[in-house]
Amino acid sequence: MEIDYNLVQRAQMLLTLDHPLTQVREILLREGYPYEQVTELIDATEEVLNYLMPPEYDENKIGIDILRPGESREKRKPGVDILIDKHTGRLTLVTPEYQETWKVANEVRKAIKKRKSLTRIYH
Repeated sequence: MEIDYNLVQRAQMLLTLDHPLTQVREILLREGYPYEQVTELIDATEEVLNYLMPPEYDENKIGIDILRPGESREKRKPGVDILIDKHTGRLTLVTPEYQETWKVANEVRKAIKKRKSLTRIYH
């Protein structure tokens, strides 16, 4: 199904304002967006967020769960491969024996480094 670009933009704006997905769904439906498109967008967003944003371990750390080639999301138990300290940006590799863990860790390090350099420019 083709989803209206304005609907996607509006949903992104509401999510950046820290509205929960259920509230975003209600707001979009109240604003008159088609039910089918809203439902498909919210369901897809929820699935992605559940995969990309695994549970936090304490208020200072975020865990990343990596889906490896050949694994099925439905048949696997979620686990943590990388822990990121929110304040320092320090990464802890929980499963360093996997090549995918190192690849993701390197990408995360690049993103953190880029964000820190941008933060210094604006402060």
